[in-house]
Parts: sequence; C-alpha cells; structure tokens
Amino acid sequence: MRTGFVIVLSLSLCSCAAVFRGTKDKVHIESTPPGAEVSIGPRVVGPAPVDAEVERNATTQVKIVKAGYEDNLGNVNKSTNAAWVILDVVTCIPLLCIPLIIDAVTGAWIDLPDKYTATLKTGTSKTLTEASGLPNPTAKPAGSGGTAIPTGGPPPGMSESEKKATARAAYLDGVAMQEQKNCAEALTRFETAQKYFPAPTHQLHIAQCQAQTGKLVEAQETYESLVHATLEKGAPDAFKQAQDDGQKELTALRPRIPTLRVTVTPDAKGLSQLIIKSNGNPYPNELLGIARPTNLGHYKVTAWAAGYKEATAEVDVAEASPKVVELKLAK
Repeated sequence: MRTGFVIVLSLSLCSCAAVFRGTKDKVHIESTPPGAEVSIGPRVVGPAPVDAEVERNATTQVKIVKAGYEDNLGNVNKSTNAAWVILDVVTCIPLLCIPLIIDAVTGAWIDLPDKYTATLKTGTSKTLTEASGLPNPTAKPAGSGGTAIPTGGPPPGMSESEKKATARAAYLDGVAMQEQKNCAEALTRFETAQKYFPAPTHQLHIAQCQAQTGKLVEAQETYESLVHATLEKGAPDAFKQAQDDGQKELTALRPRIPTLRVTVTPDAKGLSQLIIKSNGNPYPNELLGIARPTNLGHYKVTAWAAGYKEATAEVDVAEASPKVVELKLAK
C-alpha cells in the first residue's frame, strides 16, 4: 500500500502527461504545388515540404506563400486526447491536483496532426506584392494579357497605375522563375520591372540573378547602385530591407570577382597600329597591364601590330581567380 501511494503521489506531482510528451511536437507541412514558403506565426520555417515545431497549447496559424498563387492561411487542427485527461484525473489526489492544472496549461493533453497540407489557388500573393514595395493595383495594365511584358520602356500615355501594375506583374514572374533556378529568364523580368517602376527590390533581384548567371561585374555595379541610393522619406520597409540585404550580398560578392590582366611583348609603346581583341570584341590598349575585373567564362585574346604576326592566347576565368594572358608578337 505504501509503495502504491508513493507511485501515485510521484506521478501526480510530476504531471503524468507532461512526463511523456512535451509542449511542442513536429508537424509535416506540404504544399501543392511544392516549394512554397511556410511560416508559423511570424517565423519562417522554410520551403514546403518541411517539418515544423508546433506548440500544443495555442492556436497555430500557418501561412503558405508562393509567387503566382494566392496566400494560403490556416490553422493547425488540434484535438484533446481523452486518455491523457483521464490519466490525470485518476492520478489526482485531493489537494494535490497541480498536475491536472499544469497539463491543462501546457497543452500536454493536446494531440497534433502528423501532416498539414495546403492546396494553393492560382492568383496573386499579397505577401510577395507587399514585399516588392509596389502597391496592389485593382486592375491590370491596359493591353496586358497573360504574363507577356513589354520589353521597352513605358509607352507614351501610360498612366502611373498602369506602369506600377506592369512592373508588379514582371516582378512576380521574375520571383517565380528565380525560385525555379531559371535566373536567365528571371533577370529579363526584373529588368523590365525596373524600367516601368524603379525600386530597390527590383535592383536586389537583378543583382542576385546577374551573380547567379556569372555576370559578377554587372552584379557588383547593381549592388553598388542599390546600397548607395538615397531613399525617400517614408519609403516602404521592403525598400530599406532590400538595401540592407544588398550590402550584405555585396560584401560576400566582392572576393568572388576574378581579374584578367593582358600583357603584350614587345612593349606596346613601341608597336604601330596595335589591335587587341577579347572574344572578338575590341580590347582598349590603355587597359594593358591592368588587372581588370571580369566575368566568368572562356576568353580568346588576340593581338596584332604592323610588321608582326597575330598572337593568340586562351584562358578560362573562374571565381576568385586572377588570370594573366601574355601575348608574344613575332615578326
């Protein structure tokens, strides 16, 4: 009897349910289509599918966001585990029912589902629109159909609302393409968005896509323009965040940019009609000997001067790699 009393008393004081389960549990979250960004309250947990820790004792709101789709908001369905409640009641000793209270407060009685699934509807993401810093228009720009975006600047007579709406459409197209690792196509969309409505958020994505497609020099200049721009008073938080992100990404990008230095023998000063080309494009003679920042890729450099045979050299330029091309002219 004494032993049984001690066991019951111990279980009661320690809170039976809380002994075996914590106040949180993992829920597997999926989206259709996959790849959407999942947030639990204010916390972003990653792209779906993803496992996320969920509190037992509170309402848990799930937000699922993806470019080209409406935001999906919902709550994790929770249920009371009757067995745990009964266990707490049975082990409750008069005047010592603290575990009963603790389990009710901590949510140890609550069961969580193994999986949470959301099916997204095609449409516009309010969250991504706000993140772009552009207003959410009530109508599409005149003449717009599908995702086709004019490649030139805004046509004459286009209203500000139409320009912003077009920029927004191009931006959201670009975000979707960038998420699919198609930065070459995404870059053209972001550049179009910037033409119709200049914004730091557009510049940030332009720089990211330039860097991801090997255009490191252009990316650096875009980042520089972004971080040194003066924002107007009252600018959207998304613009300020774009500048902050741009500064961090610029710092990380700089060491990655390679250099290419071209030299000619004999000395260029003693040569007549010297012509240098890089991949068929004219290479300014005044850049000879300078370690010039350059993009990634394969380069074929040629040099010709009056009285000399053409000299050719080829080099592959990789990240963070200084390269030197020596062209030796022979008479």
